[in-house]
Amino acid sequence: MENKLLIYDEVLQQIKQTSGKRHLLLGNGFSMAYDKNRFSFTSLLKSAIDKGIIEKNSNIYQIFENNNTSDFEEVVKILENTSKVVKIYTQDKKLCEKLLEDSKKLKQFLVNVVTNNHPEKITEISDDKFDSTINFIKEYEKIYSLNYDLLLYWTTEKLREKINNKIIQDKEKFIDGFRNSDNGHDVVFDNISHYNTCFYLHGALHIFDSGDEIIKKTYSRTGRPLKEQITEELNDNRYPVFVSEGTSEQKKTKIIHNAYLNHCYKSLSTIQGNLIVFGTMLKSNDEHIQDAILNSKIKNIYFGVSNLEKGKKELSDFIEKNNNLKKDKKQILFYDYKSVKIW
Repeated sequence: MENKLLIYDEVLQQIKQTSGKRHLLLGNGFSMAYDKNRFSFTSLLKSAIDKGIIEKNSNIYQIFENNNTSDFEEVVKILENTSKVVKIYTQDKKLCEKLLEDSKKLKQFLVNVVTNNHPEKITEISDDKFDSTINFIKEYEKIYSLNYDLLLYWTTEKLREKINNKIIQDKEKFIDGFRNSDNGHDVVFDNISHYNTCFYLHGALHIFDSGDEIIKKTYSRTGRPLKEQITEELNDNRYPVFVSEGTSEQKKTKIIHNAYLNHCYKSLSTIQGNLIVFGTMLKSNDEHIQDAILNSKIKNIYFGVSNLEKGKKELSDFIEKNNNLKKDKKQILFYDYKSVKIW
């Protein structure tokens, strides 16, 4: 582990001198770099509480607490199932109505928390900002994101547009593993594809689980803003694929029970070469991500930090885990995240 804080250009020079592939892991700092006032939350429930959308003294919050979860979908199901039980046991219509009303509120809370801080449309972001971000991401073979928002998706769409228009000379990049469905209407996850290079490790706003297929919402198929499509899905009791649980163990459980998320996680566990981490310090609730990286064949890991000593302290558990590996120890290096030019 080097005792030097690199600048980002030095990171690029180092990885270009190696024969290994280069990959990128993005955390919430990527979105905050665009607008910290929009994207400064780390979990949906915490954001809802901080914004007063969910009150800490409310019955809804107590259900989250008592069931040790921050999964909105799970709590919605608890409320709706409880209303059915209450109807059978007590025939208390008012209580049933209250439970269903709270369930409906919680669905709207989910929309509010995730989408209210989000740009309404891709056109709200200037081409200059996208150009900077495209120049940042196009250096990498694969991109892994921990974020729910659409910023990375929109950036890859802009990159693909530039490639198609021959503004950028490059092959197709950052394929997300979705393809046209047999019915011709949906864009679905192809779980036998091994060619995708863009992964949403904790799900995202535009990805939905229909039960037998993982579906991606797109503007190009409908001409309708994604926020509008998401609201419609929620009103029909369909939810975006989100890993919003509070602990790493809970997140890992949800991941392994979803075909798309499990595919993304397995991919991260098998990468080789160099990994650049921007916007996350992989704290305890992301221990499953730490484990995937340490189990991979990555040789060099570069963490973006503001201060070298602070970075080492925040990553002390990860560094200790790496030091305790019997083989395939990683070289951990640090760079100044402010030296990266994005947005």
